[in-house]
Amino acid sequence: MIQEFQEFYLSLMPGLEGNLFLQLLSIFVLSLIPFFESYGAIPLGIVILGFPAIPVILTAAVGNWVSVMAFIWIISKLRSKVVKNKETKEPSKRAIKARQYFEKYGVPGVSLAGILLAFHISAGIALAAGAKKSYVSLWITISIAAWSAVIGGLLMLGVELL
Repeated sequence: MIQEFQEFYLSLMPGLEGNLFLQLLSIFVLSLIPFFESYGAIPLGIVILGFPAIPVILTAAVGNWVSVMAFIWIISKLRSKVVKNKETKEPSKRAIKARQYFEKYGVPGVSLAGILLAFHISAGIALAAGAKKSYVSLWITISIAAWSAVIGGLLMLGVELL
């Protein structure tokens, strides 16, 4: 089954097989997708497609980082406009729950939980709670790098054991 998936994936883009640049470009594009991110692209690239591990880990982490940084930038711009024109009203249940997570764990905790929530949602929770864009960016960067290294390392170890 894995062999069939590899053949299908490699047939999607002519010249993908044996071309490291195109392989990494495909991993980069996949890691840009919210909820798939680096923690989806790394196992796909290493285990299923058999691409080189270290370049896949680095490329997926950078791709995930780029998409989350763009998300942070957009959300912070939108939030500044909304806060400027905001009327006081009752917060939603979702906003209350996000605020509780933020108050309990702070930016580092919410960012490191990005592997469970999705890094985009973690960044959104922190920004919605009023954290500074630079602080959120720093912790999301640390979180993406750490989780990518952990996932990649475990997969490399697991693939070697097979």
